[in-house]
Amino acid sequence: MLTYCAGAWPGGHPDMLEVATSALPTGVFQQAMHWMAIAHSKAYDYIHEKSTLPNPIVGVAHHVSFMRPYGLFDVAAVTLANSLTIFPYVDSISDKLDFIGINYYGQEVISGSGLKLVETDEYSESGRGVYPDGLYRTLLQFHEKYKHLNVPFIITENGVSDETDLIRRPYILEHLLAVYAAMIMGVPVIGYLFWTISDNWEWADGYGPKFGLVAVDRADGLARIPRPSYHLFSKVVTSGRITREDRAQAWSDLQRAAEDKKTRPFYRAVNKHGFMYAGGLDEPIMRPYVLRDWRFGHYEMEESLDTLYTYGEPQTTALPSNDKIPSS
Repeated sequence: MLTYCAGAWPGGHPDMLEVATSALPTGVFQQAMHWMAIAHSKAYDYIHEKSTLPNPIVGVAHHVSFMRPYGLFDVAAVTLANSLTIFPYVDSISDKLDFIGINYYGQEVISGSGLKLVETDEYSESGRGVYPDGLYRTLLQFHEKYKHLNVPFIITENGVSDETDLIRRPYILEHLLAVYAAMIMGVPVIGYLFWTISDNWEWADGYGPKFGLVAVDRADGLARIPRPSYHLFSKVVTSGRITREDRAQAWSDLQRAAEDKKTRPFYRAVNKHGFMYAGGLDEPIMRPYVLRDWRFGHYEMEESLDTLYTYGEPQTTALPSNDKIPSS
């Protein structure tokens, strides 16, 4: 989508006609999905045929954003976007999967044909809305859809760009709690991969947004400097636990920065109407932290603007009474 519709990623330079027809069966987006499905199926068969392992495990890393409308007039656009991006690709390869991988970063608010920046929402440096409940809800949604396949799930990507590391610490803990809650509800999750270990090059954003648990000092021989989130994540992985103290401390540090009206880098251009552009900025603008409770189970959304609410899914989720995360 970002390649063939937005033209923000390498390989895509769509003209207006290509964008307008991309969702049609003969459009560039649908054709790309078609050939990706064929390539996956052939690779799946080849690996299972040639592997020396007794039971090779082959799956897919499927990117999912939780999309919601900015207003009632945007519900149709969200419904259309979801119909193109959530299930069709996995449907096309469902008989060639040993696991389903979910890449989840956050929510996107749709207004018209663009992405709206909601001033009361918290965002990563690269413009993704922070919404841990969306991961929980996505896992339940996919489990309900594909439980007949009897395959497990892996969170193949989950992370946030945040040079200050104040958002990243609660982000990690709240999303892990979301995964745990989904497991309690019966979703077979067998793995979680955080994006990412160190600051990296992003296709649309270059070296701007900082995704790493470890900072990379490009002015000092690429020196690696572990951020506080590195030590926090290591503690969770080693112990298999999220403590109430760590959760409270991570959230308190972020809230203090918001109350003090501190700012942090933001690598998305925003026009006067609040629409974000797909491409990144070479130099960031500074955006304040937001005083909003986005912790898992706390984010409140209007029912009329919640496109999944109509399917009878609960809007919020009670936190597990036990804060122990089972280790795999």
